[in-house]
Amino acid sequence: MHDVKRYLNILLLSTLLLGQIPDSRIVAEWEPALGTLIRWPLGIPSDLVVELASDDFLYVLVENNNQENSARNSFSSWNVNLDNVDFIYTQTYSHWTRDHGPQFLIGQNSWSVVNQQFDGYPEETGCVLEDSQGCDEGMLMVDCSGNEFCNNQPEYAEYDCYIANENCSDFNEDGVVSDWLGDDYCDDGTWGVDFLCNEYSWDCGDCGELINDDNGYCDQSALSLNRHENMARPHDGDARGWEEDDDTNIDFANHIGWDILDLPLFWTGGNFMTDGYGMGFSTELMVNENNLSQSEFLNISQDYLNLDTYHIFDNPNELSIQHIDCMAKLVGPETIIIKQVSENSPEYECIENFAESFEELNTFYGRPFEIHRIYCPSIVSSWWEINPVAAYTNSLILNNKVLVPQYGNLYDQSALEVYSQAMPGYEVIGFDNNTNEPWYGEDALHCRTMGIFDPEMIHISHKSIRTEEVVNNSEIYIEVEVLDYGLVLSELESVTVHWKYESEDGPFGSFPLLYSDNIYLGQFPQLNSSSEIEYYIEAINTGGKTSTHPNAGFHTFTTQEGMFGDINQDFNIDVLDVVVLVNYILSLSDGDLIGTDLNNDNVVNVLDVIILINLILL
Repeated sequence: MHDVKRYLNILLLSTLLLGQIPDSRIVAEWEPALGTLIRWPLGIPSDLVVELASDDFLYVLVENNNQENSARNSFSSWNVNLDNVDFIYTQTYSHWTRDHGPQFLIGQNSWSVVNQQFDGYPEETGCVLEDSQGCDEGMLMVDCSGNEFCNNQPEYAEYDCYIANENCSDFNEDGVVSDWLGDDYCDDGTWGVDFLCNEYSWDCGDCGELINDDNGYCDQSALSLNRHENMARPHDGDARGWEEDDDTNIDFANHIGWDILDLPLFWTGGNFMTDGYGMGFSTELMVNENNLSQSEFLNISQDYLNLDTYHIFDNPNELSIQHIDCMAKLVGPETIIIKQVSENSPEYECIENFAESFEELNTFYGRPFEIHRIYCPSIVSSWWEINPVAAYTNSLILNNKVLVPQYGNLYDQSALEVYSQAMPGYEVIGFDNNTNEPWYGEDALHCRTMGIFDPEMIHISHKSIRTEEVVNNSEIYIEVEVLDYGLVLSELESVTVHWKYESEDGPFGSFPLLYSDNIYLGQFPQLNSSSEIEYYIEAINTGGKTSTHPNAGFHTFTTQEGMFGDINQDFNIDVLDVVVLVNYILSLSDGDLIGTDLNNDNVVNVLDVIILINLILL
């Protein structure tokens, strides 16, 4: 009983018992997946299609039988595993299934496809640094919300100014002086400036307000310009539109037979990340495109999606769709990869500020994120991108694989290596872009794919062991919470820790975890000092279904440095070390013990025992 109490005390003090898995939560990208959702006609290369269908299901959105036949013929010629392909009929306008495709809300007795609203890609400014605007004299102005703007630097080239005052003229030399007032776009902050006050004539009625035009701004001829001309994802013509993508989640859910959760938000998938435990991440564009206050947006997110912690970041790009998946990649509940750009980039300081924001955050387990940086060099891109760089964070995690866009430059390989370091044991695969649909800075592999997850997954929650938290190599404890969504009322058959020294080729050793008060507990055997340990957790239910943590690969940590003569590595040299050494010599202890050959004669025998006793007697 004394040992049990001592064990629990150490557990409480050293590991701060992990947080409980939320009753309902949005599934994270690294969790067990059934497959991937894409759209035909494709926006991805053929070799990626082959890979997606090789081991998992591939769900393909098509509009009609002709499209399905066309896809089947192409897939067959590429040797795609058609047995794993499922065609879903729906109207689509774009191939960006990440953005209009489904997220999933899972609970112990519930599973829903989130049907968010979708209507395209508003751009927004960001990366506002002190003295960065270089505004000409007389051009610096303040909008109705107190935000500064440079009047002769409007976002869209069709305009000469934000406000056609006495300092504005035909800067773009198109024969007309054009501004943002009275152009049929409501400037209530949605487009980056707020003109709803007397000073700016209530945007000349663009928001439906009564006009009070003391300054005469609304007397000029109204011009109807298109602010979407510079949208980061251009589309052809006006006959069809983004609204066609808005029902894909309904058709997908009905095809599979899953429940639908209608979300009253524009909630673009490329601008959302989650840790799988009720924590969300987006840039401020996500809030602004909903025309809501941040508190209103957060309240809806919590009520519908159980996102009780939602981090909203300043827009890091000068002008873009500001999607977070082109800037960062959560690869686990406590690990994130964040892009790094050249110091010569106009956005360098903003990206660094974005990265530093994560240093101030704590994970679900109450400790800092493990942050990896990935260098993203400048690329030659399309006319609609400003300051484009390789979007290496725009990757897809699919069970035991990580699929990373490649740009044909010298930094491609180093990007793959960053993923291998952040996700040890995963299969990291690079994919070159398609000539017809290349990877861009704001649009790559992740944008054009969407994971479809397993509603009957076994979920494992574990606060992984970190090197800096190891205090005693003889007392390294482990705790796990497991939730089997497919067999909620049944017991698991086993929960096991598999481990080995990194220096060994294998195989992994193992020890079972014991169930107590809704968590599984265990202790590593005595570990050698200064050694890197690789381990993972495996849960098996009574139906034979398995799950691991991490979902692929393994966790790593390094044990403490040892003292000469401290055989059991408890940071004391005493009679217990003699007992361990004698048992080892008599072959009563399994495995190799580093530090037992005290006289360095390549033999562990009684002479080493004598040296150890002398150390104790000193």
